[in-house]
Amino acid sequence: MSVLLVWFLSIFSGGSMNLECSVSNLSDVSNYIQVSKRKLLTSEEEIMLGVPSNLNISLLNERDESDPTLFKVLVAFYSIALLIVGSVALFYFKRSKELKRVISELFDSDTSEVAVVQEEVVDEKRYITQEKEDAILSKLTDFEKEKGFLDKGVSLNALASNIGVNHRYLSYVVNKNKKCDFASYVNELRIGYIVDCLKTDSKYAKYKISYLADKCGFASHSRFTVTFKKVTGDSPSNFINKLKRKKEAA
Repeated sequence: MSVLLVWFLSIFSGGSMNLECSVSNLSDVSNYIQVSKRKLLTSEEEIMLGVPSNLNISLLNERDESDPTLFKVLVAFYSIALLIVGSVALFYFKRSKELKRVISELFDSDTSEVAVVQEEVVDEKRYITQEKEDAILSKLTDFEKEKGFLDKGVSLNALASNIGVNHRYLSYVVNKNKKCDFASYVNELRIGYIVDCLKTDSKYAKYKISYLADKCGFASHSRFTVTFKKVTGDSPSNFINKLKRKKEAA
C-alpha cells in the first residue's frame, strides 16, 4: 500500500520526485509525503504569483517564435486592404473627373449653340434694313389680298422669286412678323379663307370636305383636316354642323 501511495504522489507531482531513493518503510513514506507537500505548495505559489513553470516558459518561447509569422500576416493583410481601398478611390476619382469633363463639354456645346443662334440673328439684323423689311411686308400684304396662298404650288422660294427678294429675307420677315414659319403662315391663310366662305355662303356647307380642302389650296385632305382643327379648334364637320345649328336657331 505504501508503495502505491508513493507511486501516486510521484505521478501527481509531475514526476518531480526522485524515485531512485529507496522507500522501505512507512516512516520513509511519511517523510516523502511531507517533502512532496512542500513541493506541491511551492508549485501552487509559483502559479499564484505568476512565476512561469518549465512548461509555461516553453509555451512562451513558442509564442515568441510565432510572433514574427503573425506580424508578417498582419502586414500582408493591411497591405492588401490598403491596395484595395486605394484602387477603389482611384476608380471613383477617375469616374468623377470623366463626369465633370462630359458635363463641361455639354455645357460648352449648349453655349456654342446659343452663340451660333444669336450670331445668326445678329447677322440677319445686320444684312436686312428696316426699309427692306417694310418693303417685304408690303409685298406680303399684296400676296394676301390677291389670295396667292390659294395656289397649291406656292412655296417660300416661289414667292420670293415672284416678289423679287432673297428667300432668306422673306423667311426672316415672316418668322419675325407672323410668328410662324412660311408653311404655317400660308396654311393659316387658307383656313381663314375657307372659314369666311363657310360663314358667308351657305352653299359651302353642302360641299364635301375634300372639295373644301382643294378649294382653299390644300393638296391633302388629311392635312386640311389637321390644320383646320389646329386653327379653329373644331374639325371641319363639327364646325359646319355648328354653323347649321346656329343658322337654324336664328
